[in-house]
Amino acid sequence: LSAIYTSQAMHNKYASQGEPLKRSQTTTEESLRAPLTYTTALIGNAEQSEIMIAKEWCVYLKRTYNLYPSLTDFSDNISKRCNIVILSSNAVKTSKDIDTLVHFARMGIHIIFTSLPDVSLFHASEKLCRLTGIRRIRSDACHTDGLTLFEGFFIGGKTYYTKLKETIPYYLLQSGTKAYMSGNLKNQKKQKIKNEDLPAVIWRNQYENSFIFCVNFDFFKDHTGLGILTAMLSETKDYLVYPIVNAQSIICQNFPYLSNENTENISKHYFYTSKALCETVLWPDMVSILNATGDKFSGMIAPKLEYSDSTKNTLEDSLNFYFKQSEKISGELGLSGDQMEGIGCYSNKLMYDTKLFHKDATDYTFTVFSPGNMPETIYHDYVGNHARKSVLSDIRTLIITKPQKSQELLSFYNNDILAMTSTNDGFSHTDREDLFLKSIETALGYSAISLDFSRVLYPDGKKDDWTKLSKDLSRFLDTYWKPFRKSFSQVTVSEADKKVRSFLALEYTSYRKGNTINVAISNFQSEAGFILNLTEQDVVSVSGGSFQKIETGKYIICADSPDLSIEVKDASMDTDLTD
Repeated sequence: LSAIYTSQAMHNKYASQGEPLKRSQTTTEESLRAPLTYTTALIGNAEQSEIMIAKEWCVYLKRTYNLYPSLTDFSDNISKRCNIVILSSNAVKTSKDIDTLVHFARMGIHIIFTSLPDVSLFHASEKLCRLTGIRRIRSDACHTDGLTLFEGFFIGGKTYYTKLKETIPYYLLQSGTKAYMSGNLKNQKKQKIKNEDLPAVIWRNQYENSFIFCVNFDFFKDHTGLGILTAMLSETKDYLVYPIVNAQSIICQNFPYLSNENTENISKHYFYTSKALCETVLWPDMVSILNATGDKFSGMIAPKLEYSDSTKNTLEDSLNFYFKQSEKISGELGLSGDQMEGIGCYSNKLMYDTKLFHKDATDYTFTVFSPGNMPETIYHDYVGNHARKSVLSDIRTLIITKPQKSQELLSFYNNDILAMTSTNDGFSHTDREDLFLKSIETALGYSAISLDFSRVLYPDGKKDDWTKLSKDLSRFLDTYWKPFRKSFSQVTVSEADKKVRSFLALEYTSYRKGNTINVAISNFQSEAGFILNLTEQDVVSVSGGSFQKIETGKYIICADSPDLSIEVKDASMDTDLTD
């Protein structure tokens, strides 16, 4: 029985689940760029973070687009299907540019300012102020004492961000505008400032036949912009249905850990050897935390962290322990690329790990790799390369750290390997991180929470103590992440990989007739997830799938058929319908 159990634990069930979808089978930037028939115009420099994020957003929502360096270029090549223009801050420079925007607004084209032109342009142009809904400029520079996100914009409800402080122009809005976020002021009551006259941060103005959306903050420096664009698009329609990944993962970087290094420091800090700490404290605690929340375990194995030291090798009984324990809780094991020494030790790591697992885990095929601090130049020639015959030869999924502006959240590393990024640090939760989480969940129904256990194994003071970090993690999972965990699927990395590939491959169309919303899905892969946003209506039933209410006006729709039919009715008739 023991031998049979061990052989099951040493087999990766995800490696034998058929050939995954490839990049060539999915929707790409190239396939959506449509110079004559685009629905979305992007105006600005292609290298700007605002434009790069807007382009990525088009890929996720399957929106055809075209990119123009200026409003003049766009005016000369406008598509009859264009209904949204997304502008970077430097796209509006002259009175002619402003006249062009006013013309588009009268045509019914919605306009999104991902950031606003310099305040001096508003001083000089009453027409720009009217277009954007600005009544008066109270101050060119105002230091906000935090921000308030209002309910209904992002999933997750109204939130006060007391630590998000920034100096921004102080705009007072016209009546009839709709604010989604405002700045807080420390002396609001003393100055007798009404709530509606607080510094405007995100808002919508209706100008003739279109909506004008404005962002008076640097949110488009990172992927927070994705959710902002989705929320704004929803505000232009009485309903919006759009595809999501529907996957929530927890990724333990450098855990399980299979060696006994740094024991002297570990003993001083925790009164355990490294091995004992991992097996008798960290593992039971993680299992307990995940059991309490229903989350799944995805562990990125660190055989060692110091590869220049040949005296402390991987412990065979630790390897067997974690493979068996992970199998018991239906977890998944991948590989970490981290090590604690210089650049020259990465090659040592690849050789050591390959030899170890080819010898002691012969039947286990690793399909997930989280490079961590390993440079891409090191692992590039090994991942998915069977000719190298390394432990990375069968990798299908890369887990990349939280992306910078030029890196997509979800993309293909090559035609076969999917690159998914971690979205948040499970040991940290700042206001900016919370807003980022809400935005990505709103846009994609996706999160990948990373936990780096090298901090625990090589602690640098009390901030890295496991007692503190485990409490931070529990609080994060049970409070900030709770609304999304209840709504979206909790999965391992490989399960998330499958969902992401399906999400990138599908295409869809939707139309409404009376109280019925119909969705037709192409390239359907047995299941698909959508979010449906409604205005003052509720879902009654779904044919071809199921539904769950997330919050007022927002539903997750899980399709098990390529044809969905969603029945809705006025919210006043029943405000708390779920399936």
